[in-house]
This record gives sequence, structure tokens and C-alpha cells, in this order.
Amino acid sequence: MRVIIVDDEVTSSQVLEQLINEYIPEIKVIATCNKAKDAIESIMLEKPDLVFLDIELPEMTGFEILEHIQQIEFDVIFTTAYSQYGLKAIKYSAIDYLLKPIAVDELKKAFERAKSILKNKQIIERVKVLLENIQLLNENNPFNRIALPTSDGLKFVQTRQIIRCTSSNNYTYIYLNTGEKILVNKTLKEIENHFDSSPFCRVHNSHLINIDYIKKLIKADAFSVILKDDTEIEVSRRKKR
Repeated sequence: MRVIIVDDEVTSSQVLEQLINEYIPEIKVIATCNKAKDAIESIMLEKPDLVFLDIELPEMTGFEILEHIQQIEFDVIFTTAYSQYGLKAIKYSAIDYLLKPIAVDELKKAFERAKSILKNKQIIERVKVLLENIQLLNENNPFNRIALPTSDGLKFVQTRQIIRCTSSNNYTYIYLNTGEKILVNKTLKEIENHFDSSPFCRVHNSHLINIDYIKKLIKADAFSVILKDDTEIEVSRRKKR
């Protein structure tokens, strides 16, 4: 796999290249770039399989670098020294990121996921979703789409289509307003962490709902909600408070 490293800190790029050479022999680092302009030129010329891309460079962000690439046929793993606003958009698009200092185990896991993504050829759509969501984030608007990992690869759905999410051990069923049910390779807790703001609400240990789809509230011995797909879901006592 041919890789380009983009990081304005020379030491960081050298450390990452050293880790790759020592622990992931399948990767060949074909270029390291410390400036955004050089990165854009190198990516367009070399056509790598994977780019390790720092989020914050002096001239522009890693997201802006991607916007300058006319044809994206490579996977991306973002690198950053601290948690910041862009990470939520990255998670929504199912693109990987690594926090500095980069741990060897996390690097290996990210590489394995990148190999899987390259195999499924869903790179362009993931980056498209990312850039859409970054734009919405800059405008203080909620994200439009989310990438959901399934056994057949990633499925991209409009967040407003999601009625409810139901836990199934280490998986989650997601129900759409189209009637479609999607089995996602994430726990309900992981899904909830994506939807860290309204209109999604965890009403029960096993249920996360979109409150925009609540049709009726029932208050009897047990408090419950009826959604627009006619599903009745009990609200746990702890969640009622």
C-alpha cells in the first residue's frame, strides 16, 4: 500500500514514518509533506492508496486540502494532537482518525480498517459525506448524513430518516421512515455517541429514538411512547426524570 504523510510538524511525520516502517511492512511511504500546497501537489501526482492527514496545518485544514483534490481515490486517516470540533464530522462519515502521540496498536487497527475500506471502494462517498458535514458544522447546522457500518460495507443514510435504534447485543438495528431495517456493526452506546444532540434521545437501555417521530405519549403503570411507525416503546424510570 502506497502512503503519503501530511503533517506540518517534521518530528511528528518522522515518528509516524518510523512506526510504519517498523510495525507495518505492507505500507510504503512514498512522500512526506509539511506544507498544504506540497501535499495537494504530491497527492495529485503520486495517487496514493492512503493519506495520513493532519487536521490543522498553518495554511489550511486537512478538510480544505481534500476540497482541493479533484479526484479522491485514496483513503484518509486523520491525525490530530487533541480532540476538536471536526472529529464529530469525521465519525459521522466513518473516516478514521488517530490522536497524537500515535499508539502502535491504534495505528495497526486503523490500517486494517483502511484495507477493508479500499477493498469495498466506498472512499469517494465517505469523503463526500465528511465535506458536507464539515460545511454544516461551520454553519452551526445539524449533519445531514451518516455512514453506518454493516456486514456488506457502509450504508449512507439521511439522519432525519432514522426513526429509532434498538440494541441487539453488540449490534444495533436502525429503523428508517422508509420501512427499511439496517443491522449495524456498532453498539447502541456507540450510535448514541454519534447523536449527542437532539432530536435523538435514549429513552431506555435498549432504545434510542428520534423525538421528531413521537406520535403519542402514554402514561399508565409504565410510561411509554408511540412512534409514527406505530411502535410502542417503554420509557425507563431513570429516563423519565
